[in-house]
Order: sequence, then structure tokens, then C-alpha cells
Amino acid sequence: MRNLIKIGILLSLLSVAFWIWYDYTYSMDTVIPFEVNSRALPNKVLIASQGSAFKDSLVQHIIKHYHNEPIYFKIIDAYTLFTVKIDKWDALIIINSWEYASPPKNVKKFIAKHPDQLNKLIILSTIGSYNFSLKDVDMISGESIIEHTPLYAKKITNRLDSLLNVHNNPSTHD
Repeated sequence: MRNLIKIGILLSLLSVAFWIWYDYTYSMDTVIPFEVNSRALPNKVLIASQGSAFKDSLVQHIIKHYHNEPIYFKIIDAYTLFTVKIDKWDALIIINSWEYASPPKNVKKFIAKHPDQLNKLIILSTIGSYNFSLKDVDMISGESIIEHTPLYAKKITNRLDSLLNVHNNPSTHD
């Protein structure tokens, strides 16, 4: 009986150690909200992201791409999507990690809450090399490889250009 108790305690400790390791290794940083440009500009884009080197770099690439365009950007943490009033935005970019080929609950709820405005969403999910999609949602999926940031930024900005009907002057962008 004592051996079973010892084994149970050992398994419990191993489970806790694994959970701590997993959380430390794979958890995302919190995004500190910030704004770029004036709220008075005609185009308004919300970027909801998780914090990581790849995702932060991607957000910076997107903002840099539009530095000469009349676009107001607000960047928030993806876990605060429940606070978003979608009617205030011309486009929403959601950049987050999926686990087990499924979006986080807050993203699922946000999408379900706004079925008539899915045309405003552009989602980049970092789920590996799989190509998943959501019905009626503009979605890009791929791996969080920092060298691929320009490629994903280009995919997002191409979709955002068409969504906002922004007529970009190629000479104004890097």
C-alpha cells in the first residue's frame, strides 16, 4: 500500500513538473496595447495578437508597410477580444496560436458572436505547417519561423489592401 502511495505522489509531482515546463515553454507573452496614428484617420484596423518574437515582428512588419497610409492601428492582446466592438473597425487582424487544430475559446466565441461581419477578419494562426480554414473567415496558417515573417506580412497586407481598398503606391513601401 505504501508503494502505491509513493507511486501516486511521484506521478503527481511529474505531472505538475510537466505542466510547469509546458506552460513556461509554450505560453505566449501578454501584448501591451498601443496605437499607431490618429483615430481620426478614415481607415481603422485592430490587431489582436499574442506576444512572441514571431508575432511581435509580424505586427511591426504590418505597421511599417502602411507607414504612409491613412490608417489608424490599435494593437491589443488576443485574449481581450471580448472587449472589442467590431462595428468600430474596418478590419481586424487576429494573430494567435492554435492547439489541437482549433482556435482558442475566446477567438471561437468572437467569431460566433459576429457571423454577419466575418468579412472584416483576417486570421493568422500559428499551428504548424497545416492548412486549416474556418468557414467564411479569411485565414492564413503556418509555422512561427521568424525568417518567414516577411512572407506572412505580405499575405496579410495583400488581404488588408483589398479589404480596405487601399491603393498602395509601391514606392512608399519597403
